Amino acid sequence: MVNHPDLHFQQNENIFRTLVEESATAVALYVGQEFIIKIANKAILKIYGKGNDVLDKPYFDVLPELRTQKVYQTLLDVYNTGIVYETTEERVDLVVDGKLSVFYFNFAFKPLKDAEGKVWGILNTGNDITELTLTRQQLAESEERTQFALDAAELGTWNLDPANQTVVWDKRCQFLFGFRKNAIAYADVLACVHPDDVERVKKAVSASIDPVLNQLYDVRFRVVGPNAELLHWVRSIGRAYFDDKGICIRFAGTIQDITREMEVNKEQQKLLSLVENTDEAIGITDLEGNVTYLNKAGYEILGLEKTEDIHRPAADFFANLPEDTRAAAEAILTTGKWEGERYYRNFKTGEVIPIYLKAFRIDGHYTGKPIAMASVARDLRPEMEARNEQNKLIALIENSSDFIALTDIDTNMVTYVNRAGKEMVGLDPDEPVYRKNTDFLMPNEQDRVGDDIYAKVRKDGKWTAQLTYRHFKTGEPIPAFVTSVNINDPVTGKPIGRGGVARDLRREIEDKKALVESEHLLQNITRAAPIALWMSDEQGNINYVNQTWLDWTGHTFNQSCGISWLDALAPDDRDKTYNKFIADLTERRPFEATFKVINTNGNQRWCFASGNPQYRSDGSFAGYISACTDVTEKNLAEQQLFLKNEELNEQIKQFEFVTGFMPVQLWITTPDGDLDYANDRALDYFGVDLDEIIGPKWILTIHPDDREMCSAAFTRSLITGDAYQCEFRLKDRYGNYKWHLARALPYTSEGKIVKWFGTNTDIDEQKRLERQKDDFLGIASHELKTPVTSIKAYTQVLGAMLKAEGEQKKAAMVARMDAQINRLTALIGDLLDVTKINSGKLQFNRTRFNFTDALKEAVEDLQHITQKHQLITNFTEVGEIFADRDRISQVITNLITNAIKYSPNSERIIVTSEKRENEVTVSVRDFGIGIAPDKRNRVFEQFYRVSGDKQHTFPGLGLGLYISSEIIKREGGRIWVNSIEGEGSDFCFALPVDHNSIIY
Repeated sequence: MVNHPDLHFQQNENIFRTLVEESATAVALYVGQEFIIKIANKAILKIYGKGNDVLDKPYFDVLPELRTQKVYQTLLDVYNTGIVYETTEERVDLVVDGKLSVFYFNFAFKPLKDAEGKVWGILNTGNDITELTLTRQQLAESEERTQFALDAAELGTWNLDPANQTVVWDKRCQFLFGFRKNAIAYADVLACVHPDDVERVKKAVSASIDPVLNQLYDVRFRVVGPNAELLHWVRSIGRAYFDDKGICIRFAGTIQDITREMEVNKEQQKLLSLVENTDEAIGITDLEGNVTYLNKAGYEILGLEKTEDIHRPAADFFANLPEDTRAAAEAILTTGKWEGERYYRNFKTGEVIPIYLKAFRIDGHYTGKPIAMASVARDLRPEMEARNEQNKLIALIENSSDFIALTDIDTNMVTYVNRAGKEMVGLDPDEPVYRKNTDFLMPNEQDRVGDDIYAKVRKDGKWTAQLTYRHFKTGEPIPAFVTSVNINDPVTGKPIGRGGVARDLRREIEDKKALVESEHLLQNITRAAPIALWMSDEQGNINYVNQTWLDWTGHTFNQSCGISWLDALAPDDRDKTYNKFIADLTERRPFEATFKVINTNGNQRWCFASGNPQYRSDGSFAGYISACTDVTEKNLAEQQLFLKNEELNEQIKQFEFVTGFMPVQLWITTPDGDLDYANDRALDYFGVDLDEIIGPKWILTIHPDDREMCSAAFTRSLITGDAYQCEFRLKDRYGNYKWHLARALPYTSEGKIVKWFGTNTDIDEQKRLERQKDDFLGIASHELKTPVTSIKAYTQVLGAMLKAEGEQKKAAMVARMDAQINRLTALIGDLLDVTKINSGKLQFNRTRFNFTDALKEAVEDLQHITQKHQLITNFTEVGEIFADRDRISQVITNLITNAIKYSPNSERIIVTSEKRENEVTVSVRDFGIGIAPDKRNRVFEQFYRVSGDKQHTFPGLGLGLYISSEIIKREGGRIWVNSIEGEGSDFCFALPVDHNSIIY
């Protein structure tokens, strides 16, 4: 059957034309294998750039440029196969206005078939999307360029949808946050932010999406991984966009990895911290010599406050600039460095400070050209002080009474001998000492000092022995005790020499010889004595008995020493005699006792022993020297009378003890503290009978506010046996309360307390006078403070004027006056503190602070102002406590200042601290004059100063320890002192770490 395309076209022409006319897209119909254009609407003619004259013409004759393009083959394939072809954004090049132009189409070739399925035509539909495609390509190219720029800048982009709380981001953001999704919930993003940074990020976002604030979003934060490990530091910048109603519709921005920048900043911060906290003054100036930076040490040495402006010429910071200053500045710019000695001036005190200055040029990192100058200044004052101390040490060695010499470690040649050493061995003051060290010894001693001794000194650092030196002029042998030590290099620690100290033993040997002869004489005298003699040490142990005692007892000397002497006593006398002896020894009182001695043969004799306490030259207790007299020949009646008299005397002593307090209120209690006697004066004051206050009822006469304190003090004395003393208010017969001072002492018999004897003294008038005194001191201190402050100001101005006028002597006198004014100011301050303490108005500003830091700060401040003493510290880190830091520092300063004041012949003070359980303890140990045992408990009293032969030479009002004691008590702590007279004192205080112990 023949295919007739025209016939089919004619039959369906009306249908096609109707479709073409109604179609909004470009439509054309191509018939036959020649693709004759039978229908072409206006849209497709516009695409062809042709008119209606193209109808009935072959498609590729109308558009010949298509024969070489893909569309030619495609159209043939559709016709031959009958398969529809559809495409989008396909490029087609068409000639428009004589010029080949690029177009893009969405089009389709659909085959039209007859009843037998043969293709007779092709329907072409399509849309010109050239403009859309080109625009899209341009956008893609723009996005590619933008992404390239973002990648080059290592920036990621993000877009937060505030309504849905989702974030759309690029691959870099995904990499930085560890997610591989294009979109993620905002909450998941926050989960990747370091916990310490989350709130800051949230606040920044809220401030940006707030239509009122509309702040630029710019925040730095850390990104962490699933195990909280740090992944990156990032910086995110963005802005919010709002609609007409002020609702945020978009929040977008960029993010950048700044990990390297933060690491660099961290290293720079470390370097800056190192520079800022070094002990040497560091400054930077511009090329014109104007200061632009000073570190902390620079501010301190120059006496400047951090708030002061330092931008001024560098020359302003120096004193006495030499003529070569300009040349030095030029040398820095030309050679890059200069160093030498200069003088700073302290802006606050005017002090001229010697320094060693190292200056250098700073060149630009990229240009290599000078951009600034810097200097490092070392304070030379410590070195000068060290040289002064070295000179003092040399003077001390030169004036020592011992032989002191220095020896070369390689040659063993003596290089130095002090004045006393030359005198000991008979060398003239100007005579050379350079000779072998063995030349100073007697010939028979020289073999002892050899390589073995030198090796021991090198190994142990020290060697001691007794050697015999020789006198170079007379040949006299000189016995001496020698100590040889290594002298090590302070930097390397290696030996650089040996030092030797020899003490001349001639006088000591003579003294020992005389002592031996004296002891031999004493033994001969005591051996001939008709009475038994014995000696004890301070613990009561017998260390000597004479021959008479050995004859009486039949014991050996060793059997009689220690406490074995008791074995010679009758069994029923041993405990009584020993207890009496120990009780008298404890009280340091004369000892008397009568007892029976039983000889090893069984013979018995009565002895009366008496002894007196002995004291050393330094006042310390040494023991007893006693004698025993044989009283066996006295008859029994006399013994009985003696014992009766002893009992009667004991009763008389009790009576005398009581009657001695008769002018005041007298009372007696049992050992348990129950009242069993009160004199008439006491009963008259209370207006009651004895049975109304007998037993424990006496406590009801005390003011309710004072009862607990009074009861606790008396209970403590009952337990310890210590003397009782307390101040409280007693109610009289008229119901009025008056202040009384109560004192009580225990009365003992055979070492046991049998009664307490006490008195109550009316001190009400004294209390009133004390209050008036405190009021006066408070008013006087306040009135003195203002004029003293004015005097100090005028003194400082006058001193500065005299210095400026060159009147150095007068200025020195004014400086001394200023120092005295400082002392007066301190005394006034102490008086004010005392009045505040007594009136209960002493203020405490309690905070939590590091106790060890406060302790170090106080010690360092005092070390700066003491020239002689070295403050040796041994601190244990105790952490923070809750207290008033300034008041605690005041206590530490008082204790250390006292230690310095009362140890003029010592060179060291030891300050220690430690923490025990819930308490921190501080100790200030000095090696000064010490305190007598009977005066230790009073050193913390107001206006109390220890009396003695030396104490009057030390100034003060006796307020510092009282103020310190009150501060420690109000902080819930305790304060005490341990001291040995002549050896020094150890003042201690303890504070609770838990603030619940503080007294408010």
